[in-house]
Amino acid sequence: MRSDARDNRAKIVAAAIDIIEQQGTMASLNEIAKRAGIGPGTLYRHFPTRDELLAEVLVAWVARVEAAADATVITSKSDLVDWLDRLALVSNEYRGLAASIAAVADDADSPLQSAHSATLRANDRVFAQGRAIGLFEGPVDAGTVGRLVTGVAMVTEQAALSAEQTRAMLEVVLDGLLVRAASSVQS
Repeated sequence: MRSDARDNRAKIVAAAIDIIEQQGTMASLNEIAKRAGIGPGTLYRHFPTRDELLAEVLVAWVARVEAAADATVITSKSDLVDWLDRLALVSNEYRGLAASIAAVADDADSPLQSAHSATLRANDRVFAQGRAIGLFEGPVDAGTVGRLVTGVAMVTEQAALSAEQTRAMLEVVLDGLLVRAASSVQS
């Protein structure tokens, strides 16, 4: 890539990060191009779709999700609720992010699949710790957990719920997962 093209790409990503932080994932691509000081055609040459641009913006987000999972230590049910709470919070880092990621959950070709997959891998690692200490024995599917937490994150965002209200929903989700896992072991 030529240096001017690299510079334009960097300007686009910087402007996108700034605008998406303010306006959410459905921010105007034309406004992003304008803020980057380039034309819309240049933006679309670098990022033919909104999801491709959002995937680039989410590179650092994915790293934060993975680092949070690596730093999480599960010693109790409360620790699992803490993890789900952090995951819901990071899913709402940008307005519309939870919905954007949920929309591509079953689309293996989506540029946002790396963000979706990161949350699944993170859940797998964290829930493996819960299984290792005996919180549950049966399978807990990372995809199911991800969809449930994404649903909570979307409700939290849309209804402007408090941290306490979000945590209460996540506790219900976790209780359901633990019961389901325990009943599958008994079957």
